[in-house]
Amino acid sequence: MAKNNNTLLALDLGSKTGWAFRQADGAITSGTVEFRPGRFEGGGMRYLRFKRWLNEMKQYGVDTIVFEEVRNHKGVDAAHVYGGFMATMTGWAEQNEMCAGHV
Repeated sequence: MAKNNNTLLALDLGSKTGWAFRQADGAITSGTVEFRPGRFEGGGMRYLRFKRWLNEMKQYGVDTIVFEEVRNHKGVDAAHVYGGFMATMTGWAEQNEMCAGHV
């Protein structure tokens, strides 16, 4: 799909990521998606699945991503997971020449 500078993907990053997508016509869809690693998977699988999901969303014409910047986490693991999702997302956005910023 062609870029139209009117599509926005908003994310609440985490193993259970909340998302909302505003299409060029103003229609909004939302939901959640889980990226927890399976029992016999390494911890990096969640980030590979997240990147694959971002690629799927790109097919809908996403040109801007926004996310909530979280400063305080419930624990060390949550902070590490959030940092991994943020690094994966910002790297993916840069690779795809897309704008990404926090709200």
